[in-house]
Amino acid sequence: MKTRYLGSCLVLILLAGIQDVCAKIKEEATPYEKAVGVFVPKQDNPYAAIRIPCIVNAGGTLIAVAEGRHSAGDQSNNDMIVSVSKNGGKTWSKPTVAAAADGGASLGNPCLLYDPEKKLTVLMYQRYPQGVSEQGNVRPVPGYDDPERTLGCFVVTSKDNGRHWSKPVDVTRDTRHEDCSITCSGPNPGVVLTQGPHKGRLVVSFNEAPGFGNWHITAAYSDDHGKTWKLGEKSESGKGVNEVSSAELPGGEVLVVSRSWGGSHRAVSVSSDGGETWGPVTAHMELPSPNCQNGLTRYSFENQAKYGNKSRLIFSGCQPGRKDGFIKMSYDDGKTWPVQKDIGPGAFAYSTLCTVKPGRVGLLFECENHTIKFTSFSIKWLTDGEDTGVGKEEK
Repeated sequence: MKTRYLGSCLVLILLAGIQDVCAKIKEEATPYEKAVGVFVPKQDNPYAAIRIPCIVNAGGTLIAVAEGRHSAGDQSNNDMIVSVSKNGGKTWSKPTVAAAADGGASLGNPCLLYDPEKKLTVLMYQRYPQGVSEQGNVRPVPGYDDPERTLGCFVVTSKDNGRHWSKPVDVTRDTRHEDCSITCSGPNPGVVLTQGPHKGRLVVSFNEAPGFGNWHITAAYSDDHGKTWKLGEKSESGKGVNEVSSAELPGGEVLVVSRSWGGSHRAVSVSSDGGETWGPVTAHMELPSPNCQNGLTRYSFENQAKYGNKSRLIFSGCQPGRKDGFIKMSYDDGKTWPVQKDIGPGAFAYSTLCTVKPGRVGLLFECENHTIKFTSFSIKWLTDGEDTGVGKEEK
């Protein structure tokens, strides 16, 4: 009997050791290696290429949106397609259509917001008419009255975490300046302000220009949960501002980090009035800008005990050649970015971020073969154990 008992104990010890080794191997795998496919061309969908991801956490459900393209070009009769995850990004639903292109048009630049008060998901995007493209022979024209040549802005909403979507609402006149022919919402999540005099406001940041190049930053905002929108003023031009990402700062200010077209560092600007006006556009020397968009999200504020009472912004980007993604973190609202860690080697282009739960951040990104994948990482991993990202009661 004693021998049998000792043998059982030995088996349990060996099993525990194997589990520890497996857990260690799993922990040592890079976020890139652990990524799962969310949008894969021709897999449960008709699209030849899927690009331009956006993601939000809608009360615990992760909602991912991208451009489903019928060919590889930017304007390829694109639809807005959606997939959702109810288990923190481990598995994802088959793609469905949130907004379908009509009459040969192309839909692009998805920008998601989740309004927790109304439990409402808002998706804003742009519509290029058939035959019109941003950089092609036939480009959009300024104004609002030429539907065959003007770029439109539209909104659809979901009340059930991405399962069903409303009919598109044309908000062009309230989200694009009349003298600008090209505009782009994000492509990245918008901001729902949680602080300051405009608490509850929905803010969508744009780059905008009379033609291709010489862009400036602007924003559209809603104070009635997306029913109506107002258009803010333009920032100064310069620093090659292009595709933008945004995050809330203390007091309800809004930080924009922009791709810098032709530059070497990201351009940044701050709105102190919830997107109505913008401060100077300056280059940030700690944020490199290869020819690619970046991700940005607010992880926590100093007054949030469940996150350890620390201010944290998270940034995602890539190395030149759209490869080798990395994450940066700021503890001082974007002034400096002392934390950086590689996601892992491999193809990495457009990316977008969201908080999954206390201690964990989600990353949706473009990789090889026009595929979009999801992975997540812990604040503990990002900081090599120096910061958990959670308060004592959450550990």
